[in-house]
Amino acid sequence: MSSKAENETSRVLTSKPFKTLEELYAGLSNLPPWPEIRDVRKSADYVYSGKDINDVTKLLVKWNRNKKPRTLVCHDMKGGYLDDRFIFGSDAHDSYVFYHWSGVDSFVYFSHYLVTIPPYGWINAAHTHGVKVLGTVITEWTDGERIWKEIFRSEAEIKRFADALITLAKFYKFDGWLINVENKIDEDDIDKLIFFVKYLTNTIHTALEGSEVIWYDSVTVKGELKWQNELNDLNKCFFEVCDGIFLNYNWTDTGLASSRNQAIAGNRVRDIYVGLDVWGRGCPGGGGFQSEYALRKIREHHLSVAIFAPGWTHEYLGPKTFIDTENLFWAQLFPYLYIHVPLYDNETFRTSLCLGVGLMNYRLGQSAKYSEDKPFFNLSVQSPQVSTPSPHLEILNQPEITEPKVVTESNLLNKNETESASEQVLTTESDLKKVVEDIVYDTKSSFVKVHGQSIAFTSTTLNSELNYFKYCRSCSFNGGGCLEIITSNPRLFHRLFLIQVTSSHGIQVSIVYSMENCAQDQCELMLVAGDDGNLKLISKYQTEELDYPWKKNLYITNFERITEIGVAASKEGRITLGEIVVQDKQPGYRDNQDLGTLISDVNY
Repeated sequence: MSSKAENETSRVLTSKPFKTLEELYAGLSNLPPWPEIRDVRKSADYVYSGKDINDVTKLLVKWNRNKKPRTLVCHDMKGGYLDDRFIFGSDAHDSYVFYHWSGVDSFVYFSHYLVTIPPYGWINAAHTHGVKVLGTVITEWTDGERIWKEIFRSEAEIKRFADALITLAKFYKFDGWLINVENKIDEDDIDKLIFFVKYLTNTIHTALEGSEVIWYDSVTVKGELKWQNELNDLNKCFFEVCDGIFLNYNWTDTGLASSRNQAIAGNRVRDIYVGLDVWGRGCPGGGGFQSEYALRKIREHHLSVAIFAPGWTHEYLGPKTFIDTENLFWAQLFPYLYIHVPLYDNETFRTSLCLGVGLMNYRLGQSAKYSEDKPFFNLSVQSPQVSTPSPHLEILNQPEITEPKVVTESNLLNKNETESASEQVLTTESDLKKVVEDIVYDTKSSFVKVHGQSIAFTSTTLNSELNYFKYCRSCSFNGGGCLEIITSNPRLFHRLFLIQVTSSHGIQVSIVYSMENCAQDQCELMLVAGDDGNLKLISKYQTEELDYPWKKNLYITNFERITEIGVAASKEGRITLGEIVVQDKQPGYRDNQDLGTLISDVNY
């Protein structure tokens, strides 16, 4: 399809929710097809601890993925279906994007419509990184009571609704549902609701491998809309018939300990997802950049986490400093996350590092002749992102946290309800104080000042031997951005990707890069690659000159499997990475065994 035709179609072909049962059932027979939807990429059965991931002086330790708590991200922004609804994207280059996929296991797209289908771009971006995507079913208030009354008319109607949800998941290739009943249910109908959850879970497991159904902590076994903030006898009946429970955010240490004890007997501790509200309404720690406090408490009980509305970084603090703000926020959480490892079994791994947004859409490094000279936003073109968070951004002076005293009872998944301003935003005493306070955070690489809804970053040179990287929007090789590598200490390398690439013929790697800010005749860009900690420093085999300022280095390895990829610079300076390709060793290089002078051990 031509670019012009795509742009015209993008205003017609959109991702849409279903607002009513009638709309849902009528639409099942005429679902609009989308372009190719990617399958979720499989990941290894091991993970790495996010606590160690940026320390390149130590070997990484593998952990059994099935024994570590999980991380779910629930995306809620301004009601949903913004520019992300367009199948072919839009020109809204300052829209919210998510790219810290390596520490996330599942992604929920949330809105307040009855049936929320995750938009096309979110499914593709998450699946590219091995992350499952769930839609949302939500019923609220008196309308919600009416909807369930209609569903509960008969067992056939219950199955009809569940089957419709499964049909949607199969057709649009996403991985399950979050069920959120935000209304009272007649106690006589509770068995019917339990039957619905059980039937949906069992049936979707048969229809879709790896699918999940998560229950939100809302209505109780008595039919009351009463958030428990823990797993207990009032909500355990729903937990027992699905894949997990998403606890409301107003929990306590005592409640988490009790929840863990409730799940130990069935070996289901990891299936408890404790709500962490980034907006901070009654959540321990107060949200925002103090979200680390809540996550640390959750992990102390070895429980999984559901991070709600991390788009706060964009929605509250604005798009102007979004990349810096987003990196700062996730740098606080990564020490408590577990990094999964996408598998590329005899497949090519290719990334241009594009986030899915850009001021221009570059092709082969050119913005005029080969590409559209205008901004874009399209999550489907997001390239695989680095596995590591931006280094040296851990806050060194986190304020002392006191447990918040709740002023107004509230629930996690109703941020956009039409409450009074005091109920919607100021739900705790600590929230009231934050309104009038300026906060200054120190990190190794910057000072950060937050004043209300504004944030400013000032670089610091307190430590002149820091190596780091940052996303660059001013140029790109393919897409809308690239990665700038800043080396102050050439003795240390930059860890970038934790992926598992296998090839029966051996592996070669190519890196497209620019070295305008580094002494090109003195500085060499080297590949760091290894398998299970056996890291090697690999010099280029050959260099190809591309359109200025880009070059492409080819690296020939002696590996048939690679689990880690990084780069190193021989001198101080800045190098821009435009593309990395890891692939099967091509025939002309397979017999080349004379690599001794090009490969050496990494010295920690």
